[in-house]
Amino acid sequence: MKKYLLLASTAVFMVAANAQDKSAVVYRDGSSQAKIDNETSTVLIKPTTAPNEKAASADPIGTSWNVFTILGDRQNQVVYNKDINTVGFVHRQNDGVGTSSGIISFDYSTDGGATWTVNPFALTPTLGGGNGNRYPNITMYNPAANTDPTNAYVVVTGPQLLTGTASGANGWGGMFRASAKLDGSNASEKYNILSQATNGDANEWGTAGLFTAANGLVIDATTNIDNNSATLIADNYSNYYINKGTFNAGNNDFDWTADTITPGWHSTMNFTAGMLTNVAGMPNMAWSPDGMTGYMVVMGADSNASMNTMLRPYVMKSTDGGANWANVLDNDFSQNAVLKCYIWPTDLVTPGTEIRPFFSSYDMVVDNNGELRIFAEITSGSNADSDSLFYSYSARQSGFLFEVATNPLATDGSGWDVTFIDSVYVDDYEWDATNGLSHFVRPQASRSQDGTKVFYSWTASDVTLSPSREFPHVAAIGRDVATGLWTTTENLSANTAADYISAYQTVAVETIENNVKDYEIAIVYGCAPGGAPLANGLTAPQWNYISEVGFDNGDFTNNSVPTPTACLTSTFEEELENNTISIYPNPSNGVIEIVTYSNNFNYTVINVVGDVVAQSNVNGFNTTVDLSNNSKGVYFVTINTEKGSTTQKVILSK
Repeated sequence: MKKYLLLASTAVFMVAANAQDKSAVVYRDGSSQAKIDNETSTVLIKPTTAPNEKAASADPIGTSWNVFTILGDRQNQVVYNKDINTVGFVHRQNDGVGTSSGIISFDYSTDGGATWTVNPFALTPTLGGGNGNRYPNITMYNPAANTDPTNAYVVVTGPQLLTGTASGANGWGGMFRASAKLDGSNASEKYNILSQATNGDANEWGTAGLFTAANGLVIDATTNIDNNSATLIADNYSNYYINKGTFNAGNNDFDWTADTITPGWHSTMNFTAGMLTNVAGMPNMAWSPDGMTGYMVVMGADSNASMNTMLRPYVMKSTDGGANWANVLDNDFSQNAVLKCYIWPTDLVTPGTEIRPFFSSYDMVVDNNGELRIFAEITSGSNADSDSLFYSYSARQSGFLFEVATNPLATDGSGWDVTFIDSVYVDDYEWDATNGLSHFVRPQASRSQDGTKVFYSWTASDVTLSPSREFPHVAAIGRDVATGLWTTTENLSANTAADYISAYQTVAVETIENNVKDYEIAIVYGCAPGGAPLANGLTAPQWNYISEVGFDNGDFTNNSVPTPTACLTSTFEEELENNTISIYPNPSNGVIEIVTYSNNFNYTVINVVGDVVAQSNVNGFNTTVDLSNNSKGVYFVTINTEKGSTTQKVILSK
């Protein structure tokens, strides 16, 4: 059995599964992402050797006392401001600096990422009486007409650990909100608590999506957590807070207000706590280029709607710069035609049964039309039972990457378009079993400054080197919103020191433009000091900036993202519907029977990475194909007859 950790923005994560058993399922409990590091470790971790094929260097910037600073995929930890050509990256302060790892610091570049000032000063030196600050977000506030970077403000927010008033020991309680000019002046360090648990403990946590909108509003989203797992329905992801910071010119800092959102969630069993919990997770937030249209999104199961109980986008939308919010566009994604092509059914024996798209890791942006574009890993939910709503299949073949975008003209009338991006070819790689840390797919989203281009990046790994994400690199693809044209998928860490070791890649919302690339994506990743792969989560990582990577205008040439043959429209679907061609049993233990209407046909069987595993010409109406020497998972069988061809998905479940 392998053990996995998926630190995803729905606050779900894998805890145990055999990824090659397609019938195996995992429980993804929303409460368990709230990891707190123990500061020290004496456990020896076996190092991993990566292929030595790197050429150019990425640029080392800051460090931190340990890796527990950058794990969430909803955190905005990199920022770019075009008016002052400044890139910033926030992290817990450098290894060995000061007496606490929980003080927040940052690094910045005032020449578009070419050179960096590292760890210039602490942003939260007092800790506000707490035990430390974690998982920071960053944005920049640049006063109107200012072109001098030293007059701009760096703003950081994130969760604070408290004792006594939180979990009684060491739990999430409040939020830190700090700001200062880049020259260190006008420093402000504030702490606030918006949420209180049933037992009186402070329990706010989970800052995400911090951004400065074009109207100057600084905004993020938080939620609550039950530190004691005592009253999960009342205290765990039951409220969400949209936090708005307005610059106070008299005090040279920010005044914060909050709107409270209280969804109604379906509940399911948390077997660890032995009680029901909300089917929901962490929030995220994104804004249009003009700062007027914003979205807060939570992956959850809204009980107030008529849809099924699956995790799906719960969307709050503002069209007036954050003054007012409305819940919009709930949708039953189990009826989406694209997702039906990929997502496994809950009943693997009976074809045509319900699918439960399980929205897992995700990030999002808003384009120039004010439309929300979510980049998500969607896995296959395995059970619709009310006690099992956090279960999904664990096999890597059951997860895929999609763009899920709002569109008022969607052909199915749902208000959403779904576009397949890529398959998840490799398992999560647990690089630190002691601390439960894995390389997961970690979707990230960014856009051009005007919102006419969107870009999606994720942590990929060469499946020919390892079936797990053991050698991570940054894969990315771009889309032109107006034309619908796509780029090809590129490895942005290729030929840099980041290739094969680029852990926890995190990107800025807006691209750097008209530099070496028309659209340069500002990317930071982590590795061990000296350029080795990460090996121990409680030792200091080195953070690095990948410079001058991205896309050019001429790269947008593809009409669509390549789609596996199994999802293309058949030239004789009517005959398939009349059962004139069948493949059974499906799922199979290794041996399948192909039956056709034609007495002369040929077939080809490929795996999920495109390798041909079987093919033959057949003189007759049927044939037996033995696939028992192949591993469990998804295969595509293409059948060619004189009337055309079709492809069907077959699952080996031996």
